[in-house]
Amino acid sequence: MRFRLKTRELLVFIFVALIIYLFIILGFAALYYTTDSIGLTPYSKPYTELIDFEKSIYFSIVSFHTIGFGDIHPTTDLGRQLVMVQSTISLFFTAIFSGFLVYFAIKRPRDIFTTTRVYIRYRKERFCLSIRLGNKGREIIDLNSKFEAWTIENNTRIRAFRCEEELPDLEKILYYDIDLDDQESRALKTAIKRSLIGGDTLHMKFSFIGNDMKTGEQVAHAKYFDSNDIRFGKMFLNVYSWDENGRRKDFRWKNFERIEEMDETTRDQFFAG
Repeated sequence: MRFRLKTRELLVFIFVALIIYLFIILGFAALYYTTDSIGLTPYSKPYTELIDFEKSIYFSIVSFHTIGFGDIHPTTDLGRQLVMVQSTISLFFTAIFSGFLVYFAIKRPRDIFTTTRVYIRYRKERFCLSIRLGNKGREIIDLNSKFEAWTIENNTRIRAFRCEEELPDLEKILYYDIDLDDQESRALKTAIKRSLIGGDTLHMKFSFIGNDMKTGEQVAHAKYFDSNDIRFGKMFLNVYSWDENGRRKDFRWKNFERIEEMDETTRDQFFAG
């Protein structure tokens, strides 16, 4: 049976919590039993009955959940101290478990991703630097993006380019493009050519912050690239089709990273420009 990432995380958390719970219950039951620090109360019949390990587990569970039936009670100072410690642990465990359970139930899964490469594409007779964004979850609105590029010289970070801009809503697919032939982006184009020809490593970072359309939860994403991640291409392959009602269908996420190759003539034109 296959589960979504969010479901798997929730099941793993519950499994780990149950293991910890059993460890606490059995651990204190063993302490109660081996120290002979609990016994039946006089009104329990027959009150002369011996406390076995099964009854120690029962008392450990009752003490952990602070139920206190009174049929078994601590008979020594050590037993009373163990009950106080276990009751204190139960308060913290319950609070932490409840808090994290709610967190895992309502948090947004990691369903935002970008291409693992940054692409130099040739579109409408202009070169652009492109990153493809994908979203398998709820729509994200109010996106603010930032792109930075820098080199390291003499152990000092030298900024080559930086820009910030608002992006359209991210429903399923979104393209982040920087026009490398624009005057404001010439420094980035020069830095890219220098890194590809001269071997200087160019570091890049793309990030954005937006809001989940349904919950209002803030969503942040960041991806780092360097010169080894630069590829040339033209059009990205489609990851979906359109039906007659104008809705997306037949998603093919395996095409997310696929792109048409750029011919050598166009690539030479990039370095010559």
